[in-house]
Amino acid sequence: MTSAMVTRHACPGLRPEPLASYLAGLGLIRVIGEQADPAVAAAWTPEGLVIGTTVPDIAVWLADEYIPTPVLSPWNNGSGFGLKDREPLRALQAVLTHPSPRLAPLREAIPVAREVASKARVMGWITDGGTGGDKGRVVQEFRNRCPDTLLPWIDAAVVLAGEDTVFPPLLGTGGNDGRLDFSTNFHQRLLQVIGASGNDRARSLAIARDLIDGTEAEQLADAAIGQFDPAGAGGPGSSRFGTAESLVNPWGYALFVEGALLFAASAVRRHRHAAGRAAMPFTVQGSPDGSASGAVGEESRGEVWTPVWRREFTLAEIKQMFAEARASWRGQPARRAVDFYAATRTLGVTRGIDEFTRYGLQRRNGLAFAAVPLARVDVREHAEVRLAAEVEDWAARFGGSDTSAAVGQAARGFQAAHLDYARDGGALPLARLLAALTRLEQAVGRSGRARDAVPVRYTPSAQQFLDVLRQAECPELRVAAGLASCATLPGPDQVAAPSRTLRQVLLPVDPPIPGDKSQPNGRWRDAPLIPGFGSRALPEVLAQVLIWRSRSAAAERGGEKFRGVTTFRLGVPVPAADLHTFASGTLDQEMLDLFLWSCLALNWRNVRHEWSPARPDVPVASLGLLEPLAAGITPGDGDGDGDEPGLALSPDWAARLVAGQVRAVHGEAAARLRRAGWDVAPPPPEGGAGDGVRIAAALVPRCLHSRSVLSLIAKQIKPLNSGDLL
Repeated sequence: MTSAMVTRHACPGLRPEPLASYLAGLGLIRVIGEQADPAVAAAWTPEGLVIGTTVPDIAVWLADEYIPTPVLSPWNNGSGFGLKDREPLRALQAVLTHPSPRLAPLREAIPVAREVASKARVMGWITDGGTGGDKGRVVQEFRNRCPDTLLPWIDAAVVLAGEDTVFPPLLGTGGNDGRLDFSTNFHQRLLQVIGASGNDRARSLAIARDLIDGTEAEQLADAAIGQFDPAGAGGPGSSRFGTAESLVNPWGYALFVEGALLFAASAVRRHRHAAGRAAMPFTVQGSPDGSASGAVGEESRGEVWTPVWRREFTLAEIKQMFAEARASWRGQPARRAVDFYAATRTLGVTRGIDEFTRYGLQRRNGLAFAAVPLARVDVREHAEVRLAAEVEDWAARFGGSDTSAAVGQAARGFQAAHLDYARDGGALPLARLLAALTRLEQAVGRSGRARDAVPVRYTPSAQQFLDVLRQAECPELRVAAGLASCATLPGPDQVAAPSRTLRQVLLPVDPPIPGDKSQPNGRWRDAPLIPGFGSRALPEVLAQVLIWRSRSAAAERGGEKFRGVTTFRLGVPVPAADLHTFASGTLDQEMLDLFLWSCLALNWRNVRHEWSPARPDVPVASLGLLEPLAAGITPGDGDGDGDEPGLALSPDWAARLVAGQVRAVHGEAAARLRRAGWDVAPPPPEGGAGDGVRIAAALVPRCLHSRSVLSLIAKQIKPLNSGDLL
């Protein structure tokens, strides 16, 4: 004996979009594999579905041999089993009297469904009015009594999880969308393709070829397509003439119902999906984020992510893929769109899947739902997406109806940024994610109710995040990292004067109390130490930080003699070129704000990083003079890390810079250095002193060049001039 020859059939009419076409492709693979060729294999290609099978002519096989899977929904009004179901009842009667043996499995199941529907009416499980009743009880009764051939349909349409009845959104609310019952439409389409005469067979063959080849030689059926093909669903505004009819290829409808059966939900329960949601393979909660067509508040039944594979899978492999429905993030099945995106970037989906088409089942046309294609998502490893796991749990607590408007808005901003990062990765999406987290934290800190409900957030180490953020390689990031990493040294009384980071200055957060394990991440406060972050210009806020730091440092020393105060003693040094660019006002302020908000979301303690130094092109003379003093000059070792600096900023200089007294401050600083024995430049001429607010702001972070300048001063290698100090 010789084995039958395998033919590869190109099916350009069956593509991943719209959803009806994708499901019809799945249905065609399934029925061929189960009824004609168990070794059938198929792949999605740019030209459409390609099927390798021993069936020589698929259209002929459909017209002559295909046996429909029984599909009945006695729990639904409009399914042919209600007392008022006229047209659906006619379809059932036509099936019962049809001479074709191919409809025998469906005919055998109809009496059982009628008995269950009759009992359900007596018991009050269903009502003829379409409201009330217990649909889940009817489903359970029918599942217990029906032939096994009906189980795939029942499990695809309804999930019974204990006391709960869940409707996977792919098939509406139990195999129907309002009064549009999918099983009834399936019966009506079968009657159009499984005829009793030769003429019927010729039309069936012709429309099967139309479906497979993507042609439209035959007239389509005037019938409802439901949510599966929004472009073909008709309705108001669907035509330039106003309203178009819904047109369907009968074979397409029959096969997409067959394909939907691969989405049976039984395996999902093994993956610990919660009972209160759409527990179905590759199905997650609905989200408008990540879609240009989505909108906040738009009603959604959920999302279906349909897998696309480019190499040939056998039917057994396809069934295994849908049975496992593997889309895991952090060891759990994906529940939201953002989780699914993360799964596609972190090897969390079944090997061999190349792409997913993301569909949102949204209410778009009156009361009707539509499967809207939201995106095509390629499967590729993007390990940096794993960083989202470090920050997403705290933010996931917000966004419900119990949050204030401000917190809810900030939570939605985080959710959108979260999805963007999980989808795209990269430095800027990560910056937007972290910035949105800081904004959410600020909103929570301003809400008394939210503060009482949640503790201060744990801040992950900035080190691994910086590895991604630095891909941006821009001065705005370097300045932002220098600012966010600023921290004070703790005072002798660490409770009264704890070490405080810039995050704990600008946000309504206090450091943790030493020894208090109940609040290890810090404590909420009614207002930040320095108000206005996010509502005032950043240089103005930072200038106030310098004033606060100058006064607090002076107060910490009390009546001790000192020759000035330093600013923050800890932090990632910023190249002098970047600080001078910041002081001159030529940085991209929007980009600087983005990176500062993002860097404030992280813990910079013990982070070590040095940027490549570069000399400024247009130095700000007063800033160059004041930078070493801001770091503190200790003649003993010259590195600015001594306990008591010999030369530093005067406590009142910060306030005077903000008041516009730049030339006067410059003169006093130069005089102080001259008295110590060093030659420095005189004050700049009138009009060339620079912006005092920006100079004060640029003095907050540590300068990368200060250490080398201080070393020269301490060793008194040569007199310093203004060029040396820059």
